[in-house]
Amino acid sequence: RKTLSGVDASQLNARAQTGVLPGAGGEEMQMALGKSAGVHAGAAAASRPQSRAHQHQHPSKPSNPQRRHSVYFSNGQAPRVDPRPLGDKAYINSCVRQLISFLSSRGFDAALSPKTLAAPTAKEFAALSLFLFRQADANFKFGSKTEDDVPTVFKQLRYPFQISKSALYAVGSPHTWPSLLAALTWMVQMFIYEEEAGRNEAKVMCAEPAVSFFKYVSAAYRHFLAGDDARCDAVEREFSSVRCQKSAHVTASTLRLEQENAELDALWTSLTQETPQRAALHNEKDAFVRGVQKYEEDAGAMRRCIEIAEGHAAQARQSAHLCEEQFQASNKEAVDLRHRVSTQPVDVAAANFTDKEIQKQRDAMTLLKSRRSDVESRACASEVEAEHALAQLETNVKRYNDVARQLQLIPHTAKYATNASTFEAAINPRAHTEQTMVNVDFKNVRSTVKKIHEVHTQHKWSSEREHVNLDQSLQTCQDTLTERCDEANGLASKATRCETSYDSERKRLEGVLSHIMKELAEVEKDVTAVRQSPEASGSDNETALYTCQVDHDACLTLCGEERLAVQNMMLAALDALMGHKQQVQDALDASSSKLTEVSIE
Repeated sequence: RKTLSGVDASQLNARAQTGVLPGAGGEEMQMALGKSAGVHAGAAAASRPQSRAHQHQHPSKPSNPQRRHSVYFSNGQAPRVDPRPLGDKAYINSCVRQLISFLSSRGFDAALSPKTLAAPTAKEFAALSLFLFRQADANFKFGSKTEDDVPTVFKQLRYPFQISKSALYAVGSPHTWPSLLAALTWMVQMFIYEEEAGRNEAKVMCAEPAVSFFKYVSAAYRHFLAGDDARCDAVEREFSSVRCQKSAHVTASTLRLEQENAELDALWTSLTQETPQRAALHNEKDAFVRGVQKYEEDAGAMRRCIEIAEGHAAQARQSAHLCEEQFQASNKEAVDLRHRVSTQPVDVAAANFTDKEIQKQRDAMTLLKSRRSDVESRACASEVEAEHALAQLETNVKRYNDVARQLQLIPHTAKYATNASTFEAAINPRAHTEQTMVNVDFKNVRSTVKKIHEVHTQHKWSSEREHVNLDQSLQTCQDTLTERCDEANGLASKATRCETSYDSERKRLEGVLSHIMKELAEVEKDVTAVRQSPEASGSDNETALYTCQVDHDACLTLCGEERLAVQNMMLAALDALMGHKQQVQDALDASSSKLTEVSIE
């Protein structure tokens, strides 16, 4: 490769001739060398010297005969007719909504409403215009006359339609406000477009793989024309290092995704397996729950025993008090009888009769005592049986309340509780009949439990069907995951093959380029030899040299296109691999969420 550092400016800017003149061999050769300097810059090297030669020969004439005008129109004047439907109410309402949305999002301090913007005043229009102008220039201020500044600013902003000063004197009139509203909406759309373009510029640049290559070619060719070989080589090394870094980044991203995929597989496996520690903890929790329930049952039984003992103690105190009163009455009667016996006269017949009566009373007392002991023993046995039956009844009632609480029959805020009747059982130990001892009608309870059993049976059937469906979905997800993993492995192998073919193709192209550069050096030697030969044979040699140079340029162009095609193919394969990796990741996330839900259920 040879730069143009040693070429004269007059030779570099000379016009290309249609024929080969005897004195034009050096210029034609320099043009040919300029074409072969870059891979895609041959046309630019040929057109640039021609334009410079044209300017050199005709300095008084411009290089472009057509005058460059506005970006909107071919002539410098604005069109007289606005093609927008300014008379359509739907279009006007759309413009009003766009303007309100933009001003609200940018912090406009005044109150805005469609009614206000239906016919604004000149002061309100000036405030809106000033706020929008300051979006472009924060230091903007109106002059002494707003009517003169507004058309000027819109003209400087290249607004494609004319705004007359007379329209600004009657802003809210029906024939002037639609055009002014459309102008403000145009500014809003320009600001939005500028923000979106700036936000998407980085994405667009990153999405075009050939942009960096074209930048590299442009910079290298610029340094090549300037004759700075060192800077040209530095740009080439920098480009190669950047490409290597990008390739390394893509490889690292692929490895990281594969590692994350493996971690997700491990997490999925751990979620689907039941660990012994978790089963032990569940068993321990169940044991604790049963222990707490047992302690609560024991505490309830103790409280009931205490209540029964307190009731018996109260009865005993009452019985003792009655016995004390009876004892005092008996003592009083005994004292009266002793007094009466001591005062009445003693008779043998009466004494015998009295002794007999006393004996009869003693026999009756003995009989009564025996009967009383029998009654007391039977009462004690009956009391023991009653206490045992009451304890058994309390146990059954507690078991019933627990089952009713599990069935959500109690309390009154439970799912299956009714306002008409209560299902929470309670015992009244002082009841006189068996029907009033428990406050629950078990016939209603039985019908309600039957309905609950039917509901739970249907729920069980639906749960079993849902479980079968979930098992099928899980199997489908596992099959899909296996297929996606196989596809990922296939794409990875395909990417490896593409990288291998890319490296071999690059080495082949480098060999071809080195061979072409050797041929170019040989051609330069031949040209040097031809220059020293007589002028008679120079014309034929120049023609042959030009033909060879054209073929050489075509070959270089073809090689560059093939290289770009291979690079684009590699980038497309990597993009496809990344997309597939993302799909696999999403599928794994969905599978993990489904498995989590299944495990929770």
